[in-house]
Amino acid sequence: MKLLKILAVIMAVCLLGSAFIACDSGDKNEDTTEAPVTVAIKVNLIIKEGSTTKYQGETSCNGTLGDAIEMFCAGEFEEEITCFDENGILKTIGELTAGDGKRWKAYYEDEGQSKAFESIKDQALAEGKTVIIVLE
Repeated sequence: MKLLKILAVIMAVCLLGSAFIACDSGDKNEDTTEAPVTVAIKVNLIIKEGSTTKYQGETSCNGTLGDAIEMFCAGEFEEEITCFDENGILKTIGELTAGDGKRWKAYYEDEGQSKAFESIKDQALAEGKTVIIVLE
């Protein structure tokens, strides 16, 4: 009789143990992150050569100035234009091309040239802002 009680206790412990294991919620460190959600924002672009405005318009982008320029060029010009070179440097918008001592500068209209962006391609943009892009 004692042997049956000991076996019953062992079986009860095994049953409880398997119930706790089966009800475990899993590894707490599992990677449950979802794919990043891409948010489209709208910005206004004004493209100038010196002080003359050449192109102007609103475009939707993924939040970077590089994407905004590419989306603007895709919508504005019929032919496909490669805006950035292999190093990620802005070369061409429409008929405006950097070179011969000229280079591109970009900044928010309300902040002025003194706060020009470091990197045109990777610059994060704020919704609804106006960006001036100047070939100087």
